[in-house]
Amino acid sequence: MKDAILIGPDTVTRAAIAALLELVHGFDPNRVFAFEELALARDALATDDGLVFVLFPDQDHRSPRPVSDDATPRGDRKLIFLVSSLSPQDARDILALKPRGVVFLHESADRLHDVIHTVHNGHRAVSSHFTLSAWTVSESPLTPRETQVLASAAGGSPPKEIATTLGLAAGTVRNHLTAVQTKLRTRSLVDSIRVAREAGWLE
Repeated sequence: MKDAILIGPDTVTRAAIAALLELVHGFDPNRVFAFEELALARDALATDDGLVFVLFPDQDHRSPRPVSDDATPRGDRKLIFLVSSLSPQDARDILALKPRGVVFLHESADRLHDVIHTVHNGHRAVSSHFTLSAWTVSESPLTPRETQVLASAAGGSPPKEIATTLGLAAGTVRNHLTAVQTKLRTRSLVDSIRVAREAGWLE
């Protein structure tokens, strides 16, 4: 992990994360920066695909958007957010930056290692739990039609039956279900149904 940086407030948590990354992944503890040092952080990245760990929120609970503007202006920098408690708006702001990974600080060290390896392998590691935290019950990301199709699927109806009932083409139903998985960042229909039910979007 030669081309990686950690950005966050000067706290015990930041020091602990830096020490863990150094111990397990060979992270350079000198490549740690405060939010006020974003210009230095940007210059410290030797390549355009370096890992950028962001500890959020900081003491002022500032928006994560400046991280994108200053630390990732070019290339394919890999943002991994290390988060504690967030408001739905904070979570939406983070998702808008298209992070490669998100880890809650209360999760295990193994979870952090899994996310790092997943991102290194070119994949994203953003859990449906985090995506769910970005929305309140009244702020479902699904359209009415997507919700209707998902509710029918949750009731046990196969796509062809849903298509007949709703007067849609079977391909349209499949497209709606795919869109639902994309928006909720889930890997299966069962997972989509679970997330939507937990959020209160399905009765």
